[in-house]
Amino acid sequence: MKKIYETSSSGWNQQFKLKELFDKSAYYLIAYKNSRPVGYSHFRFDMDFDNEVIYCYELQIEEEFRRYGLGKFLMEILESLCENLELEKVMLTVSKHNKVGQSFFKKKIKYSRDETDINDQDSSIDYEILSKVFWQED
Repeated sequence: MKKIYETSSSGWNQQFKLKELFDKSAYYLIAYKNSRPVGYSHFRFDMDFDNEVIYCYELQIEEEFRRYGLGKFLMEILESLCENLELEKVMLTVSKHNKVGQSFFKKKIKYSRDETDINDQDSSIDYEILSKVFWQED
């Protein structure tokens, strides 16, 4: 993932990333094979304007464990939390440089551009905000 950050307009900032990872509002789902961590999701319960959401900050799976459904399974757990807690949606940011991530989120698990994504207004932005909605007020 560091390589993807390095290609982005904001670049890689280790100090910022460590602060984000160890923030008191951060939660993790960690997948293990035997005692070895092989994947994780870093997420937070957050507000998107006036709506309660789950924001997935990271989803990372070791390369040798990809394409077995582990990433999809971790996202399904976040989606289940969202549904059961009656939060509006699961949101995430994916780099336009991350073609594997783009395909996974859009094609495999059916996330779409969020209403807060501003790519239509500024084509220089090198990421997209995606979401899947579970609860909407009538």
